[in-house]
Amino acid sequence: GKGQTINFTATASGINAMNFIYQWRKDGRSRFPNNNNKVSGSNGVVLIISNLTKSDEGRYYCRVTNEWGRSVQSDDVTLTVFGFPMINHHPIDNDVPMSTSATLTCRASGLGTLVYSWERRSSGSSWTTVSNDNTTSYTTDTSLAIGQYMYRCIVRNEARSVVSNSATVNVYGPPTIRTDPMSQLTTVGMNVTLNCEGTGGRLI
Repeated sequence: GKGQTINFTATASGINAMNFIYQWRKDGRSRFPNNNNKVSGSNGVVLIISNLTKSDEGRYYCRVTNEWGRSVQSDDVTLTVFGFPMINHHPIDNDVPMSTSATLTCRASGLGTLVYSWERRSSGSSWTTVSNDNTTSYTTDTSLAIGQYMYRCIVRNEARSVVSNSATVNVYGPPTIRTDPMSQLTTVGMNVTLNCEGTGGRLI
């Protein structure tokens, strides 16, 4: 992944192997490019490239020469550098009545192929996958019971997976009366106060 370190190793056998000369090359160049001291071991058995960037991508191979000037070349290896995904837009909380759905959105950026999946969790339960459709949006199930549900998005590429902030979807039912108004006896000209209290989501 981007910013990491990678090692390439080449070994050869033969007479007086301790006198072999190793020369690493990239993309067919006769000399290894100078990358601001990022590279060590270009004339050794192990080639080390640190703080990887996209400019380090390419084909690498090692040429080994013995003391009589005979050379052999290793097979090429291809280095591809992927950056970690970064979530730019996290899903946000929603309140929805029963039998309706909420749409959650998550967007990320990064190198390589980004793959999206969605997970859900309710009170006292663990995270479970609800979608592997590789979409940036997820629409909740209309059959959810009254309660609170947490959702999060998992984004991965060839380098790593990252997890979005969780969003809470509050599913509420119709209002119910918790306190009914009470009958009162009064006289003409007096004020009367009647109280009615309800419970449920989004009371108006």
